Amino acid sequence: MKLARDYRREAWAALGEGQYWPFVGAVVVLMLIACAAAVPSILLLLIPLFYLTGFMSWSYSVMALATMRRRMKFELFSSGWGHGWHMFWVLCVQWTFLQLWFLLLIVPGIVKCFSYAMTQYIAVDHPDWTATQCITESRRIMYGNKWRYFCLNISFIGWYLLLIPASLLPCGGLAQMFLQPYVQTACAAFYEDIKNF
Repeated sequence: MKLARDYRREAWAALGEGQYWPFVGAVVVLMLIACAAAVPSILLLLIPLFYLTGFMSWSYSVMALATMRRRMKFELFSSGWGHGWHMFWVLCVQWTFLQLWFLLLIVPGIVKCFSYAMTQYIAVDHPDWTATQCITESRRIMYGNKWRYFCLNISFIGWYLLLIPASLLPCGGLAQMFLQPYVQTACAAFYEDIKNF
């Protein structure tokens, strides 16, 4: 009866007869073919996901602002359909700037997170603005207000701690759906308060 070392020895002997590099080359070619086939498939899957990200962010922001302005209607959930790509681009530019700040140090990155926090609401109020205009305006209105916004966010810690045991239950992650309107509307209230600074 052969042992594992016997099979390894046979394999090594067979590969040593000039077959190792052709095998490696064939594996590389197969991997390239797989990648070439996978990239278009992944892109075809990601493109709708990118749009959906922008659509959802726009709709959340619109609904939160509408709630604060006492104009919330169920139909607003679809308000992002025409603005998904614009909001996705705003989010991409914002994320890129944040990553560059985080490359410097953690603290400047965190500070910039708060500086850019109102970008989505500004994009909704000014759909014709570019991503950098929205970010610049967010930085302007958040000047001197970052600590207050931090305190607003930290005030939800109790609610988020309650979500931890809920998330352990079957379908417990859905509990987040019940907290999000509260959090989003509070952030919109903050935006409404500081937008004319």
